[in-house]
Amino acid sequence: MNRYGFRHVARMEWIKLRSVRSTWWLAIAAVLAMAVAGAAVGLGYRSHTPVATAAQIFNNSLAGAIVAQLLLGALGVLMVTGEYGTGMIRSTFAAVPRRRTVLAAKAAVCGGLALTAGLAASFAGYLGGQLAIRGTAIPAASLGDPAILRAVVLTGGYLGATSLIGVGVGAVVRHSGAAVGTLFALLFVPMIAAGLFGESAVAVGRFVPLLMLLNSIAVTSPVPGLFAGWVSVLLMGGYAAAAILCGGVLLRHRDA
Repeated sequence: MNRYGFRHVARMEWIKLRSVRSTWWLAIAAVLAMAVAGAAVGLGYRSHTPVATAAQIFNNSLAGAIVAQLLLGALGVLMVTGEYGTGMIRSTFAAVPRRRTVLAAKAAVCGGLALTAGLAASFAGYLGGQLAIRGTAIPAASLGDPAILRAVVLTGGYLGATSLIGVGVGAVVRHSGAAVGTLFALLFVPMIAAGLFGESAVAVGRFVPLLMLLNSIAVTSPVPGLFAGWVSVLLMGGYAAAAILCGGVLLRHRDA
């Protein structure tokens, strides 16, 4: 009963994750969403007057991350709630009684896949925008520019963290529909609430996920008053850790 270590549990979770069709549909949809959004932005700027700057095109080409975060967040939710929906969670806990080990394995496996998909999606958004402006007078944004590369990589990290938040929310709520709804609310409602603070909106917005993404992470330079991109991604990691910790506490004290 207790012979399974973390590596064995993680291997079992990977087998379960990759065998579910929704895993790949959500990951692929996230990449496509960012690629299409990037291309749409580039096409929209082809006839723009005056000619847009490279930074302007690049920043807008990563806007697809708004949709990608929802898709990868849902992937994190389903990593947990899918087993509750089918009743398989009882078999999982029977094989591995240490529930926090199970949750940690789910987070590690899902986080690794989501980070990979998030980075692929971020690069797809960048490439979509650059390919769409090829042959025009609009200057290209090169990955050789540290500001460009940093924004692409940090956006992928943000998307991976969003998926981990989904894992934590799934462990807390346990019902797929309710957990996805809760995740969406956590991502969007704080942005709306931040707008009610008037002149203090920037100070509050530095802690709001979606505002961090649009104004600090997926841009070449953060809006004045916000955290640097890497700080915002670390903050998202903190949110993910808090969500998983809450899920772990409840998982230990509730029946399957």
